[in-house]
Amino acid sequence: MSIHAQVGALDPGDLRTGGPVFVDWWFKNDSPFPTETEFESHIYVDDIFVSNWVSTQSPPFQTFGISDWDGLNDRVRLDKGEHTFKLVVDALNQVPEKDETDNVFERTFTWAGDALIAPDPGLKSVNLSIQPALDRNVPVVAAVAGTAISGPLTVDSTTFVTWGAGNEGLASTDASIDVHIAFDGVVVDQRVVSGLSAQSRAALTDWDELGTLIDITPGEHTLSVTVDPGNLIDESDETDNTVSTVFTWGTGPAVAPDPSPEVLPVAAPPYEELTRSNLATYLPADWDGPMVMRGTASGVPITGRNGYVQAFTAGIVDYAITNDSVVANPTGFSTKVLLDNFPIDTSAFVAGGSGGIWLVDVAVPAIHLTPGTHTLTLMIDSDNNVNESDEDDNVYTLEFEAIAGAAPPPPEPTTYSDDELTAMLASLPDLLLQTTNADVVNDTGTDWIPAISIVADAAYFLATGSTLADERIDISLLTRREYDSQNLAICVEDQATLTADEYVTTLADCRTTIGSSVGLTWTGTGKVRVRVDSSRTPADTLSTLLHELGHARQSLLAPATRFTVPSDARSALLEAQAQVFSAVGIRHIEEFLGEKFTQYPDLGVIRDDVSDIMDFHLERAPIPEEHSLGYEVMWLGVLQNVGGLGLADELRTNGVLSASSTLIFYNYLLTIDGQDPVTWVDARLAGGSTLLDEYRAIALARVISGLPADSEGHPDLRDVAFFAP
Repeated sequence: MSIHAQVGALDPGDLRTGGPVFVDWWFKNDSPFPTETEFESHIYVDDIFVSNWVSTQSPPFQTFGISDWDGLNDRVRLDKGEHTFKLVVDALNQVPEKDETDNVFERTFTWAGDALIAPDPGLKSVNLSIQPALDRNVPVVAAVAGTAISGPLTVDSTTFVTWGAGNEGLASTDASIDVHIAFDGVVVDQRVVSGLSAQSRAALTDWDELGTLIDITPGEHTLSVTVDPGNLIDESDETDNTVSTVFTWGTGPAVAPDPSPEVLPVAAPPYEELTRSNLATYLPADWDGPMVMRGTASGVPITGRNGYVQAFTAGIVDYAITNDSVVANPTGFSTKVLLDNFPIDTSAFVAGGSGGIWLVDVAVPAIHLTPGTHTLTLMIDSDNNVNESDEDDNVYTLEFEAIAGAAPPPPEPTTYSDDELTAMLASLPDLLLQTTNADVVNDTGTDWIPAISIVADAAYFLATGSTLADERIDISLLTRREYDSQNLAICVEDQATLTADEYVTTLADCRTTIGSSVGLTWTGTGKVRVRVDSSRTPADTLSTLLHELGHARQSLLAPATRFTVPSDARSALLEAQAQVFSAVGIRHIEEFLGEKFTQYPDLGVIRDDVSDIMDFHLERAPIPEEHSLGYEVMWLGVLQNVGGLGLADELRTNGVLSASSTLIFYNYLLTIDGQDPVTWVDARLAGGSTLLDEYRAIALARVISGLPADSEGHPDLRDVAFFAP
């Protein structure tokens, strides 16, 4: 074997990093017997496979080889220093030989020139690694296809290998990426992945050719999977490119591995089927509590909201009660309202069905509202006419203050100055560099949950002029287990009004909805409740939170949709609103800071990803799937210039809507809530195929030629970047 810097040279010459290099290798059948099968020979550099030569036959005493092979620089990038080359004849032991000890030749050569420069760790870059494929181990090696874990293995059956190669970095690459599988140090399979976008992966599933390429004997063997073995791609971390595992092959029939321990779902709230009715307080949507006290001194206060109570001025008590049982209350009943233990109202109610709700307002005479602290008491079934399943939830008390003097002006809403907003958004650049889950405190000790909440608050204020603290929204960013548990409790909180069979069905539906979600918004009691799964990157968690805030704001501003007949069109409209609001929040941040966080380079892998995701949504929309149908009607709505907003011209001219125009579109979508969503959605879908092709072209045109890798947006913001008009 000879390595040299010039064609035909005998001496190595000036071998240097990035310079020309040529390789000669030769081998001989040193025997009077010809080979009877084809065989494969390998060239390795520093144990990295770089080339092979397949020989169909080898006559007696004949020499074979290659001269001036110039493909080395396409297979491996060699740094300054010494490198060991190895020629392995009959690398897969395909030829039975008299002497197996003389098939390997090694020689060391020295590279001169400049040392390779590692990527700046402070900049975004590619980071290739071996990763799970389809939620399997890395790698999975088993005697049965389709298994999620490895083993047991047998030489008497096919061996199936599954691996994944991913880009854990925040920069995408169009470069071809080699992946090698080696068995006991001998490369047996080579694959090429045609580029990887940031945070994406490719996989080979249940590859079954290992036993046909090399003789597997009983006992221990090492299987290695390596991505970018030749170090051709600059990476932020070169230490995670190989996974090597020792496996043991036995004999006998193939046996599937034992399944992994099943992760039990979160426990459902305990259910008890009631046999009697149960009168209790009830918390309506947008109320401060089941019973509130509001004064009348400053105009007409809002029903269900506690308000300023002026002494010696008439007030109003609002209360809500329900039959929280599957069993109807068979008789009429009464309630009493007491002020400081003095009865001020008795109301009578007729018999009511399961889940019946009564909303009552009671006038409080001014004479009773002396200055100072007072206690209101609500007594349900005050005459004890109804035999209830629970008699301990019939009394509710509320303290309030009656204040002498003129009513103060209503409190001013909270506002943020530009300096305060800038400070609130200061963590965003670092937040968008994170690739680990938000619910895990990273190596620096940073807890990203508060930062996500603060950034979302700033985005919401920039878009709406309101702070989240001033809205009737309750937000929780949770671990996955907490997310499942809290949402399940909310989903079945009316279980007392369900039969045992209804509870089983409802519980199954709840688990399906929760299990397929990463964010949910619940309405109906007091505040709008937003629950977000934070076991994803901070960027993804932020985007999901903004999406759910779009749902929450709809519930506050246009609750009519909640009371329309459920339909696929209604669900799609709600999703379109939320999808647009994610873009509203991010684009207002970008406009305020004067920075772009949603720009991506013009690479084939980016274009392919965008087209694939759009195809995915267009395929699912007719099912219909509410999120995908929401995307479709969102795109069509803008290009059809719904509402005469002029957004179609802006989108076609600029390729993307501005922050203010995106908000206009969101607010327009809220107005559909008072109309017929089915008619509106059907109108969007009519004749929309050509417009969908146009939208695809507009979205793909958003990629930026020559964009530096360090300016590429986080992959979890691509929905905002490409799929929001």
